[in-house]
Amino acid sequence: MVVHAPSIPAPRPVPPRPQQAVLAAGGGRQEAGHILATLLAPVEACGQVAEGAGFSDTFNRAAYTLGGLIAAGRLPEEAEHALKDTEAAARPGQDLRIQQIIRSGLAAGKQRPLHASGRRP
Repeated sequence: MVVHAPSIPAPRPVPPRPQQAVLAAGGGRQEAGHILATLLAPVEACGQVAEGAGFSDTFNRAAYTLGGLIAAGRLPEEAEHALKDTEAAARPGQDLRIQQIIRSGLAAGKQRPLHASGRRP
């Protein structure tokens, strides 16, 4: 009887957009404030357009990337407050929908830490 070792899936690469966000923010060479500002700039830009700017996708990407940066220790947990504040200014009155996006995006991102190279260890 042949016994096979359990199959362990290989780590998946970090999706390109979060990796691009990490690299655009200086790839770890910048301070947390600069990284956060770079991450939130697209969300703020979407807030300038009433509709059709892809706000939900942009905001979800920001939440995911933020979660990955927090998990990697590159941003403090308090950075979540800046994300919430940016959203509140961009899309006031959509609290329930935004809370869902934040919760799911952060949770997914925290499972995949984003290190300075934009890759998982």
